[in-house]
Amino acid sequence: MKNKFIYSFILFLFATTLSIEGQQLHNLTTHELIDRQLVNEIHAEKIAKIQIQDFQGRIKPISTLSLELLRKIYGKSEFIYLDKKHNKKKLSPTQVFIGMQYKPDSWQLLELIKIEKKAIHELNHLIKINNSGHSSVSQFFDFQGNYKLKHLVNKAYTKAPGKRSAFDKDIIKIDERINIIWGIFNGQFLKIFPDKNDSNQKWLCPIDTDSNFQKEDQLFFDKIIPTYFENLSNAIKTNDWTKPNETIELIKQFQEENGTSIILSENKINTEIWFNNNPIFLWCLIGYTLLGTLLIILSFWQIFKDQNTILKKLIKIILISIFIIFITHGSGIIIRWYISNHAPWSNGYEATIFIAWIGMLAGFIFQKNSSFAPAAASILAICLIGIAHGSLMNPEITNLVPVLKSYWLLIHVAVITASYGFLALGSLLSLITLLIMCSQVFWNTTNAQKTIHKLTNTNQLTSTIGLYMLTIGTFLGGIWANESWGRYWGWDPKETWALISIIIYSFVLHLRIIFQKNYIYIFNVCNLFALSSLIMTFFGVNYYLSGLHSYAKGDPFPIPYWIYIIIPIALLISITPIYRKRFN
Repeated sequence: MKNKFIYSFILFLFATTLSIEGQQLHNLTTHELIDRQLVNEIHAEKIAKIQIQDFQGRIKPISTLSLELLRKIYGKSEFIYLDKKHNKKKLSPTQVFIGMQYKPDSWQLLELIKIEKKAIHELNHLIKINNSGHSSVSQFFDFQGNYKLKHLVNKAYTKAPGKRSAFDKDIIKIDERINIIWGIFNGQFLKIFPDKNDSNQKWLCPIDTDSNFQKEDQLFFDKIIPTYFENLSNAIKTNDWTKPNETIELIKQFQEENGTSIILSENKINTEIWFNNNPIFLWCLIGYTLLGTLLIILSFWQIFKDQNTILKKLIKIILISIFIIFITHGSGIIIRWYISNHAPWSNGYEATIFIAWIGMLAGFIFQKNSSFAPAAASILAICLIGIAHGSLMNPEITNLVPVLKSYWLLIHVAVITASYGFLALGSLLSLITLLIMCSQVFWNTTNAQKTIHKLTNTNQLTSTIGLYMLTIGTFLGGIWANESWGRYWGWDPKETWALISIIIYSFVLHLRIIFQKNYIYIFNVCNLFALSSLIMTFFGVNYYLSGLHSYAKGDPFPIPYWIYIIIPIALLISITPIYRKRFN
């Protein structure tokens, strides 16, 4: 039923393009469509600070909501276009968000909707798609107002989620983007009016008809948005932004008077906007990639150039630089904690970023043993932050679901996710150890043998710490489960795989008792592949299995193709040292 309203509204917009004015809009270039509704950058910064309530009930600045919506629709953090002189220009998310509500007729013609690469070939005959893989809303409707994807969307939704093809999932995503655009066009997302009489602290948007304001507040609610758009129209023509700026201040005053109990402080708004505009974790990813890769190359080189003073100094400089990135990484986690008002490991994205930081912490703890420890930790951070910032996870800050509103989130989840950082670092150290063993097939040095023993000892320490933390975290989880669900253990998929991981790593750490000969080789091979149990516990359970821990679940995603490449390579690295007769 909802889709019928959506398509009716877009049909209405489409019908306006058939009018004389609409036909003129079709003849305008991209920059002309933008210029007729372009919001001044300084004014946009003022709008960005207005507080808004999302559909999950979280209060945040418009800056955050507009950024999240633009990423979902457009796939980027800024809208890019060419001006009259064919120079590349950018619109901020706030400029796009306000422009779409002020002049939706322009934005139905602008190429804003992201089309997945794999779907482009299938949809090329239905809609026009530009070189960057984007299309406009108008392209999805024919001249009679029929929705061109209706059959494909219905077909995709009739299938069970597990039986949908990649194309079906892409069609659903595109359809959802059109739904979001409709919501922006009609003001559905503009929930900026707090109702102090509402017990649920619900904020209203301009199209809500169930407002319960007092007389003066009701008049303000009814008139302020039309007045603002009228002032905005005059400001675009005259370049005098005094009136729109005054209107924004009136809205802020209304929020301060009616939303006192949950309104954000000025400092928190400014912090969140700064955090939106400064991708700290992406900066860290770049830094870890450049310096971590260089460090691991130099660490391997040091095996054969042990007495090289210049090499040692260079490694020390790189370690200091990585430590600065590590501090920046931690600062980003603390800022996110401050913004969200809860421990920043409540969902897949936050936990992945936190595990990467803990892995780096473990690497620095054991850096005196070998520069391979922080080098391996950097590689771990690259992988985890890369996954978090890929298309698999949503970086959006959300309110906690009820079951997570507990001090156990700070204790249990922190301990158990921290254990993943230590254990994953151990597995990467095993990989490095095996690579050094592989090099000994071709040339052997005394220093290489010493490095193998040193890395194995470090590996045992990191894995032991990780196993203790994993075990303690699992027991703490049982206590929390009893408080939340009335039982300590219920063989939930998350609980089961945590226990499996404990058993596997316990076995790996006791291999020295079972295999005294060639123990170093056997330990490192087993410890490398033990990582698969952690991957299943953290990613597999969250994304492929259902259970009581599904509050951190994300959209299922296909098994990445690179896994089928990594597994044979890992097997090859594990087998190659067998060609040597001795490993100890």
